Amino acid sequence: MKTILAATDFTAASWNALRFAADMAIDFKTELIVLHATHIPVVSDVYFDLRKSMEDWKQEDELEMAKVLDKLQKKYGPDLKVKSLLKIGYGADVIRDMVKRGGIGLVVMGIAQTEKFNEIVFGSTSTDVAGTVSCPVLIVPENATYKQWKSIAFAFDQKHIPMGKGIQTLKEILLAHQSKLNFVNVMDTPFIEGDDSSLKPIMKELKGVELKTHFLPYHTNMMEEAIQDWVRRHKASMLVTVARKHNVLWRMFNERSTKKLAFSSKVPVLVLSDMK
Repeated sequence: MKTILAATDFTAASWNALRFAADMAIDFKTELIVLHATHIPVVSDVYFDLRKSMEDWKQEDELEMAKVLDKLQKKYGPDLKVKSLLKIGYGADVIRDMVKRGGIGLVVMGIAQTEKFNEIVFGSTSTDVAGTVSCPVLIVPENATYKQWKSIAFAFDQKHIPMGKGIQTLKEILLAHQSKLNFVNVMDTPFIEGDDSSLKPIMKELKGVELKTHFLPYHTNMMEEAIQDWVRRHKASMLVTVARKHNVLWRMFNERSTKKLAFSSKVPVLVLSDMK
C-alpha cells in the first residue's frame, strides 16, 4: 500500500472518506493523493450553467481543492504526506486510468445514503469503480470513523478467491491491526454442507493471522441482509467482498450485491477485484 488514492467531490460524505484515508496514510506510512474529477456534461441540464467556461470550472475546483488541503494539513500537520490532482473527465474513468498507470495500492471513496431506486439502479462512483480496477477499493460510509479493526468479516462464496493486490493489502491491514478475520458464507441452498475448500490458498497466504469460518443458515434472496446482520451482531469493523466481472451475469447479480452491501453497510467495505 505505497500510495492511497482518495477521490473527492467536495461533499460531506467525501470529506469523511478523505479523513479516513488520511488516518490510514499516516498509520501505514504511505502517501495520500487527493483526486477530484470535473465531469462536464455533453447535454446541459438544470444543474449545468452554460455561461460558465472550462476556465471557470477549473478555478472553482482549484479553490475547493485548496480548502480541502488546508483542512487536512491543519488537522494532521506534517505527519500527512499529501498531494492533490485535478482532472477533467468522468470520475470513475479518471480513477481507472490513474490505477492503470501503476503505483496506487488502494482507492478510498465515500458513499452517501440516497433513494433506494438510485442506489440499486444507478449506484455511485464508488460502486461503479469497485471491481473494475486491479487494486482494492475501500468504500467508506458517511459516519464511519477510522479505528483499530479488531474483527474483519470476509463475505465469501465457494469460488476461487483472487490472490492479487487485494489479498496483499488485506494482509497488511490484518497484521498492522492484529485483526481477526472471519470468513462468512451464506449458503444458497439448504442441501449443501459448508465447504471452505476455496479458502485454502488464502489461508495459506494469511498464515499467522487468526482465522475462523462461519456458515450462515440458508437464506432465500437475502444474502446481503444476512451478512450485514452478522457484521452487526459480531461487531465487525470492516466487511470484505470480492467483485467478479468474468461474464455478463455479473452485472445482474454480483454488481447488484456489491451496491446493496455498500449502501447498507455501517462499516467500511473493502472490495477486492479478480482483475490482474
